[in-house]
Amino acid sequence: MTATTGGFLIALPAGTAALALVLARHATLAGLLAILGSVLSLVASIVALAGATAGPTGDPFADGRATGGELVIGTVDLPLAIGLSSTSAFLVLTVSLVVAAVQTYSAWFLAADDRRGVFHATIALFAGAMTLVVLSSDLLLTIVGWEVMGWCSYLLIGHWSRRPAPRRAAHTAFMVTRLADIGLVLGMALLIAGAGTTGRAEVIEHWTSAGDPALRSTALVLVVIGVLGKSAQLPFHDWLLDAMEGPTPASALIHAATMVAAGTVVLGQLFPVLVLAAAARAVLGVSVAVTMLLAALLALVEPDLKRLLAWSTISQIGVMLAPLAAAGAGPAVGSALGHLYGHAIFKALLFLTIGWLAMTGGSTRWDALVGSARTHRVALFAWVSGLVSLAGVPLVLGGVTKEHVIAAVAHDSDTRGAVAGLVMGSLLVTAVVTAAYATRALLVAVRGVGGQGPRVVRARAVMPGAVAGILVVLGVASILGGIALGVRLPRAGDVPLPLFIGVLALVLLGIAVGYLLDVSGVQTRLVEGRLGALVGQGLHVGRLQQALVVRPVLALARLVAFLDREVIDSYVRAAASGVLGLGGVGTRAHARSRPTSALALLGVGVLLVVGLGVITVGGTS
Repeated sequence: MTATTGGFLIALPAGTAALALVLARHATLAGLLAILGSVLSLVASIVALAGATAGPTGDPFADGRATGGELVIGTVDLPLAIGLSSTSAFLVLTVSLVVAAVQTYSAWFLAADDRRGVFHATIALFAGAMTLVVLSSDLLLTIVGWEVMGWCSYLLIGHWSRRPAPRRAAHTAFMVTRLADIGLVLGMALLIAGAGTTGRAEVIEHWTSAGDPALRSTALVLVVIGVLGKSAQLPFHDWLLDAMEGPTPASALIHAATMVAAGTVVLGQLFPVLVLAAAARAVLGVSVAVTMLLAALLALVEPDLKRLLAWSTISQIGVMLAPLAAAGAGPAVGSALGHLYGHAIFKALLFLTIGWLAMTGGSTRWDALVGSARTHRVALFAWVSGLVSLAGVPLVLGGVTKEHVIAAVAHDSDTRGAVAGLVMGSLLVTAVVTAAYATRALLVAVRGVGGQGPRVVRARAVMPGAVAGILVVLGVASILGGIALGVRLPRAGDVPLPLFIGVLALVLLGIAVGYLLDVSGVQTRLVEGRLGALVGQGLHVGRLQQALVVRPVLALARLVAFLDREVIDSYVRAAASGVLGLGGVGTRAHARSRPTSALALLGVGVLLVVGLGVITVGGTS
């Protein structure tokens, strides 16, 4: 039953993608099919969650009850199994909810796009790949889902490929994530080779009991590098900012429930091995500690509100990965997956809302969106709900998940070394800065700048009913969604009252900082000044990549071409010239000869042959 249900959950979005692609020329029909398929996936995931049972302790993804085939290649077993537990079913439900919202929203947002059918099909395939990663109990299937997501992200980011900026952004995303994926594939290969099987349960059993510690650490460091690339953590963060060139629904999907969150699922599935690899956890911990704080600070001065949300995603993914890097074995996976769920809901809401706001303001820059949320009650509710959850206000969804992350890392952090302390300190400061930039985004779209209100008076905008319904559902979930935590996800730990009060104080401090920066005018000077311009240009990371990677690679390519053309080919050309020269000499000699000379030579030859024959016969007789 597990294999059948899990297979259906994967096959439904994949089949929807295939049918939508066939009907891509008929955009309206393809869109309706994609929406219907996403709704059916949502219903199927609810049914699966209702019938799923919790995985055993230490096995939240039900690897011990996974079922699949019996394929053997050489000395490696390939069970190709999938498993379904309450944890994996809840994550599939989260993915399905976001995908259904994005598919419905896309039908409005891309109504005039002649390639909308292909876009709907790619979203459905993206959903199927993420579902495969969540349900996979086989490392080979995990790699397949992982790579398909990378391909789909390239297609979605570059959907407006007739413009140079989306094409360049798609190429950047593909190349950066593919470079990091080399680490993940090599790490998985080491884990599989050591265990002699691709089954995750067997791999975990081998590497937690008999595997070589040095090789185990090497493999997990490589896997972590792959996760950092997909999750846009330093030093692989720049591609996610460029991805803002894609359509807003694509941004909502990539930033919320797929792609960047997939690394958390993979490391959660491999956590029993990861917790034994100190080097891998150190690499992960240092990267997420620096990333979450730096990205939050940059979001505070980002001129473009859509890119502000991108910086926010980079920061919040760091928060999501923090327990896996620094928490104890008990609550680490549960708190990480809890924040994955919370972030998926409120970040999808914020991206879809800003897509609508940009339609009214004509841009996503902060000065074009001043007071824009006041043009529609649903937009106002959605923007406030999403930012309140992002800020981590206690009792709302984002607040509950963030408190569990901090509690999981704080528990006995002094016994786990310097990296755990670094992660903990970064988490606390990030909580303040996150509340500050969330307050800034709220004031820009709701109150205005410096209390002056909107610069441009707008008529009340019209919002389609389907879009309003999506924003309301996600807005309510962003506020009340914390109720679902602890019921279907693995144990996330407890939040002591002193820690709860401490986190509340940090959030209130961040809100106060954001408000004071706004009313004092400092925020505007920062955003419009040199620092804002630098952040708006991505800190010139693109130029740095050109200088350190692109130009050296092109120079090396030119050198190789020169050596091939001027050195290696010179020998070939010399040999050819020699042969041609000899041929020319023979040709000229043949051209100067006369027929009489040839006949004379032939006659002499005949006489010589006859003479030799006579002498031979005479001598014999």
